[in-house]
Amino acid sequence: MKNNHLYLLLSLLCTCSFFGIANELSNEKIGLGQKLLISVEQAYIRSSIPGTTITSSYMIIENKGEKTVTLLGANSKISSRIEIHQHSMSDGMMRMRQLDSIDIKAKQRIVLQPSGLHLMLFNVKKPLQAQQKVELTLNFSNSPPVTIQVPVYSPLQEKRAQEATANSAVKHSHHH
Repeated sequence: MKNNHLYLLLSLLCTCSFFGIANELSNEKIGLGQKLLISVEQAYIRSSIPGTTITSSYMIIENKGEKTVTLLGANSKISSRIEIHQHSMSDGMMRMRQLDSIDIKAKQRIVLQPSGLHLMLFNVKKPLQAQQKVELTLNFSNSPPVTIQVPVYSPLQEKRAQEATANSAVKHSHHH
């Protein structure tokens, strides 16, 4: 009789443990599902210019969700400070200013590109060479962070990437 109680107790513990683990796994899947609401394409970082510790990163970020998400910035082990910047023309001069965030409306995409919105990486610890990959985490106010592996591009690779981005923007332009 005692063995039956012991068996029942062990059986109950295993079942509870299984459901606890299954619940944790389903929560992981929910978290992953949320990340899929943000997609990042054509991301790259400029290779370092000798003697500098500043570079920039470009990409297309798409919000596939039903609500606006806000990009607050990014972080990476290679840089102590990453800021969102925007180039603009003012009084015939190209100016760059820091932005606190970028709103990405539902079902919309933003393009981070040279002479426009981009990420500035400051205090880069080691010179970045073409063919390297850098882990970059994009931080959002109302969506989980998105970590991506970003290739470092040489000037020639960057030129090709800009042409691809321009072609992509033409194909995805919407007329209302």
